[in-house]
Amino acid sequence: MDANIQVMAEDHSYATIVLPIDNNNKDRWHRIEEIVDGRAYYDWDVFYKYTDEEFAKARLFRVRINKTVEPCGEECGTVYDDRQACPICGSGRVQKGPLILSKVSTLGKVDVCKTIGGEIIVSKRFQELVGKYSLRGMLFLPILVKGIPSQLFMQLTAKDSVDISHETRFGIDYFDSVNIPYNDERKINICGHEITMPKEIYVCPNQDLMGLNLLSELYITEESYQSHSFDLARTAQYVGVKRGLLRPEPLYVCTKAFYEMVKHEKILGMDFEIAKIVKPKTYCLS
Repeated sequence: MDANIQVMAEDHSYATIVLPIDNNNKDRWHRIEEIVDGRAYYDWDVFYKYTDEEFAKARLFRVRINKTVEPCGEECGTVYDDRQACPICGSGRVQKGPLILSKVSTLGKVDVCKTIGGEIIVSKRFQELVGKYSLRGMLFLPILVKGIPSQLFMQLTAKDSVDISHETRFGIDYFDSVNIPYNDERKINICGHEITMPKEIYVCPNQDLMGLNLLSELYITEESYQSHSFDLARTAQYVGVKRGLLRPEPLYVCTKAFYEMVKHEKILGMDFEIAKIVKPKTYCLS
């Protein structure tokens, strides 16, 4: 398992650096900062290399939607009910009525994408293939573009939810993996401009929000997995932060049938990781 770090200097030149996941990467990053004279910006991701045998044995996969588009529903007049969201972290607000967008042409050649607000958009082709393969657990809702239902794209939602197991690890970022509950108001410097960042909640005491970022493979409890019949499901717990247009989002998992359909039909816009199904621990009392 490696981390893919993209480093960009002040002149907008950049390089991608692949680092192994171990305990030495804070020191490595400090050395990188020294090389670029402290003028680096970085982004990161964690990716996994699986063998064909591991994919063949897997029962559950984490779905990663790898294309994000703008604008989101909130910017275009979509109505949400925040009264049902967690009052602490903002997770779980409910969309009321259809998703309203000003355009969907930015979807381009992919079949699946999501907005920066977390709404999932799929092509008509994707919807038809889900029906052809008799896949379960998905709802397709209309998207209004300038008040007219789109004939090419739909909003995808998952009916069922599964629980994230405590084996899953969350944290602030790749270099500071402590899963702190919140970050106080702070001032940061971006390109020479001082920006005040308001207090943010990363871990919710109501257990709605698990952390800012997922830092490990996703572990799902066997009990919640067995309690539904689905091919695509969301997690009951959320990841991320309430920040501007951003909201905490669930993660998504799918069965092998869904995974094989996507691969066979060459559906674009999704990547997959293996998700682990975890049995509850049992203890023997003597």
